[in-house]
Amino acid sequence: MFFPPKGNRYYFPELYRGWVCIHYNVEGTPQLTIEDGYLVHKIPENGLLVTSSAPRLIAPVRDEYYYYSNKGIRKAKEIEHGGGYTKQQKLKKEIKLYFWISCCGHIKSDYDKYIKNHMDIDADPECGRWKR
Repeated sequence: MFFPPKGNRYYFPELYRGWVCIHYNVEGTPQLTIEDGYLVHKIPENGLLVTSSAPRLIAPVRDEYYYYSNKGIRKAKEIEHGGGYTKQQKLKKEIKLYFWISCCGHIKSDYDKYIKNHMDIDADPECGRWKR
């Protein structure tokens, strides 16, 4: 039986729906921590995480997803994965990872409302929760 190596552990604000933007290899910013072999990403409410750590881009890996709130941390059982992409300028170390997530049965409506006719890969997405 094959188990892929541990990859990333993501902590999202409770029931987060929107773009997640992670900028890696940014000098002068904090390193991500390692927890049980996972690279830990605590996504702030504004959806933008900037770190001097390098991304784990090997595939396949096992990722874990959690929600956090003032009530604590719990498994993100309701999470629904949208799409995403990475960007890197020629001869630059910084790597930008963009992906969107949804939850609770909203993935199709979120795609139709926020992604389908609004994707411009040349422009960075607006990080954070969808505007209601």
